[in-house]
Amino acid sequence: MNDGRFYRLGIVGWPLGHSLSPSIHGGFLRSSGLEGEYLAYPLEPSRFEEDLRDVLDGGVCGLNVTFPYKSSAAGVCDRVFSSTAIPVVNTLHRHEGGVSGYNTDTAGFAAMVDRFGLEEPFVVAGAGGAAMAVDGVLHERDMDCRVFCRMPMKWAGHAPAHPMEELEDLLDCTAGGTVVNATTLGWRDGDVFPVGTGAMSGMTFADLNYNRGWFWRNTLERNGTRTVTGEVMLVSQAAESFRIWTGIEPDIEGALEELLHNRKNGD
Repeated sequence: MNDGRFYRLGIVGWPLGHSLSPSIHGGFLRSSGLEGEYLAYPLEPSRFEEDLRDVLDGGVCGLNVTFPYKSSAAGVCDRVFSSTAIPVVNTLHRHEGGVSGYNTDTAGFAAMVDRFGLEEPFVVAGAGGAAMAVDGVLHERDMDCRVFCRMPMKWAGHAPAHPMEELEDLLDCTAGGTVVNATTLGWRDGDVFPVGTGAMSGMTFADLNYNRGWFWRNTLERNGTRTVTGEVMLVSQAAESFRIWTGIEPDIEGALEELLHNRKNGD
């Protein structure tokens, strides 16, 4: 139902060519009967905070934040609502009281766990904003989790962290569970994950990315490993952001169905 407002929404990150968020939120606006727009704002790292403030001052009321700014975006917030150990935000809401930051990736990953029945133990690759959201959800649910990353001494989450080089050794002695790719590996078709495709027998590979052309993950699936990709997380976190900005619960199932249909047909 049209409430008479024009919602200026968008996403900031660098780069943004891969983002499906404009299509998803455009659909939310239409299905909710709201007037508005959702634009992409690619902001260069050297001027990120200055340019972000300019975007917010320009009348935008809601922004999603993606790679590589989920940690630094908290710096423009007057308040941060986050279930993770450090203020990692992927949603900004500008209102009369200032700018509030939220982490809706937690709602997105929780939806992914529930829909696919992802089981512990969880082995998480990565240490950025997405990994922090995964860690927050699993900690809240008291589920077994370990994190593997390049610099474990800098990890600020709940789960114990280990060097990425030790990941394959752990998988060799782990039966069942879920490996979560919370890195940017897979954005490019030729990316190689830091373990062999034979190391995940009996496990699920949950790729938070959604590049259908990633050769390594597709090989893993052809070899018989169960793989799931991040469209459910993407749409669910987007829906929570939309609710924060507009007060309306959008049609998640309809948006997910449309997204999967378009991706299957190469749109």
